[in-house]
Amino acid sequence: MRRVRSLVLSAALSLVVFFAAGEILSRVYHVADRMNGFPRRLYVATEDPSPAYRLRPGVVTSVRGIDVRVNQLGLRGPEVSAVPAPGVHRVLALGDSATFGEGLAEADAFPPQLERELRTLTGERWEVLNAGVQGYNTADELGLLETRGLALAPEAVVVGFNLNDFDYGPVINSQGILTRDRATRAGTWSLANLSEFYLVLRWLAVMRQKAFVAWSTNDVPLEPPGKGFSQFDRVVSVVRKRYYAEPNDDRWQTMVDSLHGLARVAREHGVRLVVAIIPDGDQLEAPEPTTPLPQQKLRAICADAKLDCLDLYPVFVAAGATGLHLDIMHPNAAGQKIIAKALADRLLQHE
Repeated sequence: MRRVRSLVLSAALSLVVFFAAGEILSRVYHVADRMNGFPRRLYVATEDPSPAYRLRPGVVTSVRGIDVRVNQLGLRGPEVSAVPAPGVHRVLALGDSATFGEGLAEADAFPPQLERELRTLTGERWEVLNAGVQGYNTADELGLLETRGLALAPEAVVVGFNLNDFDYGPVINSQGILTRDRATRAGTWSLANLSEFYLVLRWLAVMRQKAFVAWSTNDVPLEPPGKGFSQFDRVVSVVRKRYYAEPNDDRWQTMVDSLHGLARVAREHGVRLVVAIIPDGDQLEAPEPTTPLPQQKLRAICADAKLDCLDLYPVFVAAGATGLHLDIMHPNAAGQKIIAKALADRLLQHE
């Protein structure tokens, strides 16, 4: 019996050492992120119906070679207080990867540019918090506003509306990656949230079985301005425009209800809210500018919801140049500056 107990203890100790060493090495070398192709550490699951995940507070990492820092409030950017200091005008910027600043340095996303624009125009103290999160849809943005955004005490909220915001919002699955298969959603206490080494083991098992299917566009490189758009981008864009022409499932009503919800929450809490509709890059290629169908439909929804919506398509057209996008959905630094200037003008119209 002593020998059996000794063997059991030795085996248990070996397993503890094995998993401890695996966890340490996985974290030191970010193995899960290297296998995944994007920084899984950037996200943490929630128990909220929507959004199903958020940016992980306190993370400093790199996304496709771009430095990204997330403060303790779960926002991209420097540390800020939970409520604005006296005399500071606070604006909360909601949205998806376009608001986050996909492919851009922190200062080039439109929220920091909007902050600088407002300070320059007014000479007053402004702070614009970047609450953009890759993959969010309109329902996620409404959920974030209700569960966390209002507690930050903004006097105004701006929403960067991307033309794919009608789509299903992703969740984090047991491999720690974003997927639109909501049946695979992992909870807050899932090992996928807690252990890097667990993720590595899961990835190895899944890849060995050839059964892994992931939602991610990280294998599609962002192209420099002026180089045109990838074939992948153009195919996805066509599918998206067809959906606006003939919505055929519950995603449309969810988007409509969420836009109405944003208007309702803003009215109930006395917060100014502006939705900025960001044009796709291929819409700017049309030789004769006419308001595209997606913008027409969105403007009608905004009118019905009594929602202040800023259609940025004519603003981008008036800029008189293409090359304002990194890819079809993501404005580059120059495009983000256009968004910031237009939003600053709209916010100050009613000051």
